[in-house]
Amino acid sequence: MLRTKTCGELTEANVGEKVTLCGWVSKVRNLGFLVFVDLRDRYGITQISIDAKEFEKEPLKSEYCVQVEGEVILRSSPNKNIPTGLIEIKAEKIKVFSESLLPPFIIADKTDALEDTRLKSRYLDLRRPTLQKNLVLRAKMIQSFHHYFDENGFLEVETPTLIKSTPEGARDYLVPSRTKPGCFYALPQSPQIYKQLLMVGNIDRYYQVARCYRDEDLRADRQPEFTQLDVEMSFVERQDVLNIIQGSLKKVFKDTIDVDLEDFAVLPYSECISKYGSDKPDLRYELFLHDIDNIFENTNFAPFKNTHIKGLKVPGYGPSCTRKMQDNDNLLLKNYHIRSAIFLKYNAGQLTGSAVKNFSQEEIDKLNKEFDLQENDLLILVENNEDYTNLSMALGAIRKEYAERLNLVDDNVYKPLFVIDWPIFGRENGEIVSLSNPFTRPRDEDLHYLDTDPTKALSYAYDTVINGIELSSGSLRIYDSKVQQKIFEILGFTDEDIEKKFGFFIDALKFGTPPHGGFGF
Repeated sequence: MLRTKTCGELTEANVGEKVTLCGWVSKVRNLGFLVFVDLRDRYGITQISIDAKEFEKEPLKSEYCVQVEGEVILRSSPNKNIPTGLIEIKAEKIKVFSESLLPPFIIADKTDALEDTRLKSRYLDLRRPTLQKNLVLRAKMIQSFHHYFDENGFLEVETPTLIKSTPEGARDYLVPSRTKPGCFYALPQSPQIYKQLLMVGNIDRYYQVARCYRDEDLRADRQPEFTQLDVEMSFVERQDVLNIIQGSLKKVFKDTIDVDLEDFAVLPYSECISKYGSDKPDLRYELFLHDIDNIFENTNFAPFKNTHIKGLKVPGYGPSCTRKMQDNDNLLLKNYHIRSAIFLKYNAGQLTGSAVKNFSQEEIDKLNKEFDLQENDLLILVENNEDYTNLSMALGAIRKEYAERLNLVDDNVYKPLFVIDWPIFGRENGEIVSLSNPFTRPRDEDLHYLDTDPTKALSYAYDTVINGIELSSGSLRIYDSKVQQKIFEILGFTDEDIEKKFGFFIDALKFGTPPHGGFGF
């Protein structure tokens, strides 16, 4: 090896040793008689002290790649901000492996470089400690997952990446075939069908760290290609899968960031929408939404007649809620096609606001009781007569805004959650549409809705959420070919469509398919 130690491991215990370090010049400080150089590698930073005369013979500049030989000595001015801050290397020999041009941006955690600039020189960006930490964390996470699933009897299986196109919610990326002009392979959006076929094939417990590709518009948590930890299990009920998810995440959090994750809360989708206004609620703070249709069922206030009404109490925020804040909140509501909110404040034992004069005393009393109003509380009311879910989501977005304003979000707290009992179907422009992939199994008690009103059927689907972030989605799968055929028919697939797109899969389900389910992180 060209080095005997790394730049992150030397401590007071190494004083007096002769060592050889390799790395990049991070910073040069020339004091005239002595030159200090911060040498950086993946493991940390070590200060090098160089006699000024020697430095003149071999001047070093930012991002030079060098080798340094010398003795470990105590620093006269310790740096408590880094692990090697008690020592430095008194350089005896320096070798420059390669010089560097002036970098286009500072190679440090704090940099003012635009993202486009950093991406153009990604190889330099990767030298920044923050990105190195991300890659190290990711590697530890994957290693932890491997250990967990291996210990729990899962078999790692690679599925094909040049596949037959199947509709799964986004456009496929296509790869032209050289041997069959005009024909194309698709890149997988996920290994969904293959992992189900593995269950038919008696693999029993499968997992894979899989690359997935989706030709869809970019969002904050969506990229055209990404990595998915994919898992499937046979002969399981929903709780069995949830236990595996919880166990794996508890291990990963402990192994990577030394956090003991608490047991996961479990909430049905309907309660998440009603109470939090989100299908991935952040449980670190309360600020619950209230359904208050019953309070105004006989109202004379025209906007509240024959409509859905929801309310949110923000404790103690009445005096702080300015007109400008209210205008900003209304702009946010317009993204959900909600006209505006009604803002009320509770002062000196009374509910105040321009709309209050339109409420009866009975309605005011019921509001006081429902929200347990206290001095200086802010009450926000919204209404919509068309889409209850959209109304809840709109007020849920307001909930998140006020959690930020009240500093209720603690980044050092982790609140895990399983969201269960998702609807399978919804309606768009009167047509029934799928709200999940078409292989999601309906709850046994809801199968009769497939013949009457499919939108009432709930599923054995589940999402994993931590602090308002969706980490995984999954479900028990349909293993009865007749039920699978019925789902396809509800979605409007003709027999020809089913045969063309899913014929091989429907055939597989006819050969003794086990009950199975899984998920993808």
